[in-house]
Amino acid sequence: MKTFVFNLSRKSLVVSALLLMNSTSVNSLMAQSKQPTGKPATAGKPATAGKPVATTTATAVSPETTKANSTMLTDSAAVILPTDTIFALQEKLMGHTSSTESAAISPDGKWVATGGWDRKVLLYALDSNGVFKLSQTFTGHNGAVTCLAFDAQSTLLASGSKDFSLRVVDVATGALKFQTMDHKDAITAVEFDAAGKFVMTASVDGTIRLYDVANPTNNQKPRVYSYGKPVNDLLTAPNGKTFYIANNSNNDVESIDFTGRVYQRFVGVHTMPVNCLALSNNKRLLVTGGNDKSVVIWDIATGKPLKTMLGHTWKVNSVSFSRNDQYLVSTGNDGEVRVWDVNTGACVSVQKNLITTAREAVFTPNMKRMIVAGKMVAQGSTYGAVVYTTPPIWHRAKPKPVKPAPVKPVTPANKPAAKPTPKR
Repeated sequence: MKTFVFNLSRKSLVVSALLLMNSTSVNSLMAQSKQPTGKPATAGKPATAGKPVATTTATAVSPETTKANSTMLTDSAAVILPTDTIFALQEKLMGHTSSTESAAISPDGKWVATGGWDRKVLLYALDSNGVFKLSQTFTGHNGAVTCLAFDAQSTLLASGSKDFSLRVVDVATGALKFQTMDHKDAITAVEFDAAGKFVMTASVDGTIRLYDVANPTNNQKPRVYSYGKPVNDLLTAPNGKTFYIANNSNNDVESIDFTGRVYQRFVGVHTMPVNCLALSNNKRLLVTGGNDKSVVIWDIATGKPLKTMLGHTWKVNSVSFSRNDQYLVSTGNDGEVRVWDVNTGACVSVQKNLITTAREAVFTPNMKRMIVAGKMVAQGSTYGAVVYTTPPIWHRAKPKPVKPAPVKPVTPANKPAAKPTPKR
């Protein structure tokens, strides 16, 4: 195990029986292959000053009513699930000396990173036995590590902290590639571009910054957008040119670019600020989690809500899709880790026996495991993250298709004799 020091002054079992489907089904969206164009919402043009972009609204969420534009589901009517839907505890990723705040897994599935209130970033490597073992410990942050991200190539790891700092390290060697303290408040989100050349950060200070990782000398004057509102989470939009922002000042999610032009808004469902965002792997669905305890699935093409899932009893901290987009996981301050069926909106699993405050949960790319960071029930030396094995049915090998028996061709030898023509 290596330690690198750098000196520099953030998502009995029950399932919902209310499997209501919206007129616009998630199933149909998942089956489509054409990617969204990324065009702005109003007549194909971005909104300009004095001309707000058109928005699609829905009636505000309440536990007693059902929305016209989205299907509301609760887990109030529950049934016992079969045993092959159980999430079983596999291991604990130990090493932190305080509660974990963030977690991330590399796209290749070989690395897991966790960040904690102990100001450390721990990197775990997948060994030959299929178990994650502590590989490296990164210290130097002077505040809790709030967010983590791997680049698409699984070679770089970025961490953002409450101490306003950003660090990017080489996963294989632990070498520091880049660091900065440009923000004036806690960093709440960090994300790489597809090529891994740039990293984007968002902060409580209301700014979004873009840094050149490939050429750090260019970061003397990083690209900055002053959003003006505390940012809770940020994602790159499917068009690659804009980004989604969840803020702490209203209940909306906006798609904007670095000039401030608004391309799309997702409004009318959440009744309190949105805390977290996730994008489906097919780039067609956006999921949001909010202070109002709800999880909402949106159609990116139309901006309309498809499903509103209820069950959390405190604010939702993180949301994340599985690789096949069939499931998503949400975490909350209630300590619950909820797994949802994307197509039906049903809650298929609730884990709450090991975590009192669930901060972030992610699936491994092969969907065989779920990693959860948060405050554990037991204190002392038990700080770290929890690894669950997913239901066997998720990763059970699909049966090979049975080939139909060959049809014997008709030949003169086996051709049926012709019936004689009756005499008239």
